[in-house]
Amino acid sequence: MAQPIFVTAELKMCSDLPRSEVISAIEAFCLAMQSEAGCLQAVATYDQTNPQRVILWELYEDRTAIEAHFSMPHTQAFIATEVTELVHVFETQPLTAVLAILNSAEFSL
Repeated sequence: MAQPIFVTAELKMCSDLPRSEVISAIEAFCLAMQSEAGCLQAVATYDQTNPQRVILWELYEDRTAIEAHFSMPHTQAFIATEVTELVHVFETQPLTAVLAILNSAEFSL
């Protein structure tokens, strides 16, 4: 397994739309991401003190999977809806000890 890459993205929900509508779009997007080859995890978390703040936590097998993600029709469609605004994004990689766990036979997402 290539070294996996975590992508963390902070989004701001569009305040002109009902929050429930935006959350539904985000959750559908996360489900679609999970169907991508090379996407191991896609989860949205919601800030309890700032109702417009969303954190997407994504785990990809490698750089190729991240690059493919942005060409996917569901990704382009989600971006086009403008239900959120990208505030900040960064990538991290796990330490060697974490990689050993991810590669172990006992670990399953």
